[in-house]
Amino acid sequence: MTSDLIGKLVADKYRIESLILESDSGDLFRAVHESRATPLILELLPRAFSVDGRWAKKFLDRARIAGGISHPNALRLEDYGEDSRGNVYAVYENVNAELLDSLITRPLPQIQAIGIARDIAQALEAAHERGVLHGALSPKKVLVESGSDAKVYGFGGERFDIPGDKDSEYLAPEQSNAYPIADTRSDTYALGKILKRMLAGPATVDGAADALPENIHPELTPIIETATAPDPELRYPSATAFREDLDRIYAESGGNAILPKASKKHNIWQTAFIALCGIVVLAGVFIYATYSRGSDPTVTMKVDEGSLPVQPINPATGAQEEALLKSAPIGDPSSLQDPYLNGATPGGDGYNAWANGVMPPAGAPLSGTTTGPLAGSQFPQNPQNPQNGIPPQAIGPPGERVTVQPGGSVFMPNEGGVILVPVPKTQEPEPTNTPKNNAANTAVKNPPGTATPPKTTATPAKTTEKPAASATESKKVPAKSAKKGKTEE
Repeated sequence: MTSDLIGKLVADKYRIESLILESDSGDLFRAVHESRATPLILELLPRAFSVDGRWAKKFLDRARIAGGISHPNALRLEDYGEDSRGNVYAVYENVNAELLDSLITRPLPQIQAIGIARDIAQALEAAHERGVLHGALSPKKVLVESGSDAKVYGFGGERFDIPGDKDSEYLAPEQSNAYPIADTRSDTYALGKILKRMLAGPATVDGAADALPENIHPELTPIIETATAPDPELRYPSATAFREDLDRIYAESGGNAILPKASKKHNIWQTAFIALCGIVVLAGVFIYATYSRGSDPTVTMKVDEGSLPVQPINPATGAQEEALLKSAPIGDPSSLQDPYLNGATPGGDGYNAWANGVMPPAGAPLSGTTTGPLAGSQFPQNPQNPQNGIPPQAIGPPGERVTVQPGGSVFMPNEGGVILVPVPKTQEPEPTNTPKNNAANTAVKNPPGTATPPKTTATPAKTTEKPAASATESKKVPAKSAKKGKTEE
């Protein structure tokens, strides 16, 4: 029994002093902290339920969830747990208050009833914002101090679980059927029922319908009917919407309350003026930002002092033109023609770029120059030019001249014989290994007017090997094929 707990310690520090409410979900006591000597409110799970681990877990889970709600109209949780004696408890802040259930033995004044309902609605708002339901809201779960300041406890109900000590008068229809379910509108329904009970007083014994006083605010009746509609879709969508209407009625009834948000929304002109001011200020900010941050390339762009003009990747050196001239064959006048001269050969005045024996100027043909204009060209004949009218001839660059003296040549051996001169290999069919006569083994006839060279026999090259193994073929020429005293350049 609860009377046996008076004066006992819970968790070796909380001493129970008096009983406030006896309930299956938790007995409510006034207690004191033994070492600090501070008053508090202690909720203790009845011993008959605490021996069952499932009930103990539900109690502690609900206490932990309620500890996350911080609002002046929600009773603040300070401690919870289970002691060595098996006591499952929750400790709340101390308030000098009494249960709302004990105040509604008579009808409450309209201003007091609306004030208490507003405080309960604000506590529900704080819980719903955290996704927490009460699920079992009733006048037994509300403590009232100073006649109007209300504090709610017992948060942390489950959506599909109804407490064993439920008060059917304050349960929403969806919580009373075979498959109970609860949401935020279920708490709104319970609050509407509490407000109606505070205005109408205790229920009649004969079961007659509760009637609201005739002198209450005319809008209270539709407000209560909306909150307690059987269909959840027809109720207030949230505790906030319910509280806004209560705030407006409370202010119109003479309560000392700040103008509610609901009354402000009816002032259309004031709202429009505030919106217009906001638009003007916002437009000014955007205009200033656009003007101050606008970019003018002629003003804002700064020249890099260390920058350089754009340079070509490869500077012009004339290397490509020189390579083109080198690729032309020696003595080919067409390679020296300028397309802008209509086929005329430059240097027609007899100028020789190589005559000075030094490096010619840039652009001079490396294969030599030509002299004399082309016959029939557009350039006039120069009578002082000895080569006037003669087709252009190639003049090689100056160099060492070698004269072959009688009796021998620096390019030919003194003694008669045959010299093998390599020539580039031509694309011929692959020869067979059958030996054949080599042209080098036959006698070469001298041209008319030349001396007959002494007969010599040259050892022919081996022909048993594959010619493909050598990159060149060999030819035999007479050892002496030029007249004595002929100059060879």
